[in-house]
Formats: sequence, structure tokens, C-alpha cells
Amino acid sequence: MSLKPLIIVSGATGAQGGSVVNSLLATGLYKIRALTRNPNSDKAKALESKGAEVFKCDLSVREEVENALSGADIAWIVTNFLDPSIIGKDPGEEERQGKMIADIAKEKGLNWLIYSSLPDSTTESGGKYPDVTHFTGKNHVEQYIRKLGIPNVTFAYLYSQNIGTFFLPLISNENGEIDLVIPYFEENDQLLLIDVRDTGPIIAKIIEEGPTKWNGKKVPIASENVTIKQITDVLTKVTGKTHKVRTLNDEDIAKDFPTLNNKSLKQMFKYEKEFGAIGKDNELQDITIAKKLHPNIKTFEQYILETYGKSD
Repeated sequence: MSLKPLIIVSGATGAQGGSVVNSLLATGLYKIRALTRNPNSDKAKALESKGAEVFKCDLSVREEVENALSGADIAWIVTNFLDPSIIGKDPGEEERQGKMIADIAKEKGLNWLIYSSLPDSTTESGGKYPDVTHFTGKNHVEQYIRKLGIPNVTFAYLYSQNIGTFFLPLISNENGEIDLVIPYFEENDQLLLIDVRDTGPIIAKIIEEGPTKWNGKKVPIASENVTIKQITDVLTKVTGKTHKVRTLNDEDIAKDFPTLNNKSLKQMFKYEKEFGAIGKDNELQDITIAKKLHPNIKTFEQYILETYGKSD
């Protein structure tokens, strides 16, 4: 029998989960059970070829989660509000799912649960933004986990680089320029960003340093706060094409951006514009902690250069 700790990684074929799996495998110190709904996908097979145990698991199905957590020492759990069964269908499902996973972790004797959380935007906004379900739901699960009695728990507050996705599309305009399209945000408003591929090294370092140091802690997984003007300036510099911000109001969203015309998403942008993605929590204000854990974390400009850089 292997004496290596068994670590569960959810969303293993996604950008964040894949980064965590690869970083942990690279250490050679752990057995990795990579959870995915589709173990036959190319991404799943690639993880298997590197030495991960690829395990079919739908996080909404109790029996599959029970099987997945059996024998595990540590689990890295991220629930996905963009799952078709959650967004636009049943936003409360993410909270139900998170609490069920936590219950199973407790039942199975898991030693350390590292859970992806976010601020309680309802409380932090004084009730002004009560419908950002994927923030408050994750936070409710965090509060639930803290009371369960799992020996060690850590909460990673994950942020990501959504430029070029449906959240922050880049769209050519009639002047031959590129619009960075974003609801409500203007040039001087800030976004908290990280290249999701830097998530893995940070989580791997937390696990290496051990639960004694990180038990009960919240950790902001972010590289830097960047203004919208900095984003467009860097995109212009790196690509050679002029980028400008196009700020959407409610009317624009309803008319031209149906994927963003969702109460939860609109309130999320309003909340982040007013309070910032981290909110008011003192424990999360120092984002340099991510760089201490991962000294080679990419700056925003390095990420853009790598992603959008002009080919020579």
C-alpha cells in the first residue's frame, strides 16, 4: 500500500482543477484522484497518463461523491455555478451541493478540506445585492463547514481571468478597434485578476506547508488589482490593436447580451464595482500572500503577453 496521502481534486479537467492536479502530480508526493463527469475525455486521459486516478463523479450525486471521497486524506473542492443544472435553473443547488459534499467529507473522516469560497455579498452590501447566489451560496457553505468538525479546513477565495469569455468579451467595433465589454464598470474601476493556471502552484504550496499553518484560514487566490484602463492599455500595447472599454447599462445588456441578462450576474458586477471582489474582510485584503506562496505568479501584463502576444 502507498503511504502517499490521497488528494481529491474536483473539476479536474477544468482550467483551475487541471492546474491543481498537474502541480500536485509534479511534486511526486501524493496520490491524486481527479474527479470529472467524463473520464473518457481527452483532458481526463491526459491526466491519467501523467499518473492521476481519473474518477467519474458528478458533485450533485451523493453516491458518486461518497465513492470519490472514500479513503481520501485531503480534498480540494470547487463547485461550479456555471453548471447547466445551477445557473438559470436552480441557483440554490450550488449551496445544497457544497453542504452535501461537506457532510460526506465529515462522514468519511477526511482530514483536510480545502474549499473554494467567496464573500457573502448580501451581508457585505447591507442587503443591497441579495441575488449574487454564487457568492452567498459559497459563503454559506463555508460557514456550514466551519461548524462541522472536520479536523482541518481552509478556504480559498478564487478569482480568475475572464477576459475574452462571455463575462468580459472582446468585440471588434466599426472603427477597427476592439471593445472590452463590461457591465457598469468604467475606466477607473478595478478588477481582481489571476491567470487560473497559477492556481495549482498556490494550492500545492498550501498543502506542502500543511494544515497546522492553514487550518481555519481564508486565502485570496489573486495576482493583482487592475483598473479597466490598465487592461485596455496593456491589451493595446501587447496586440498592437487599439482596445477601449465599452460600459454596458441595463438597456444594453437586455438588448445585445442575453447571456449577461441574469439578475445574479448583473448584481455581481454591481457588487464588485462598489465593494470590490474581495469585499470588506480584513483577512482577504493582502493579496500578496499569493505571490509569497507562488513567487513566479504572473502579473496581468505577463498573462496578456502570453495569451495575446503578437507572433513574430
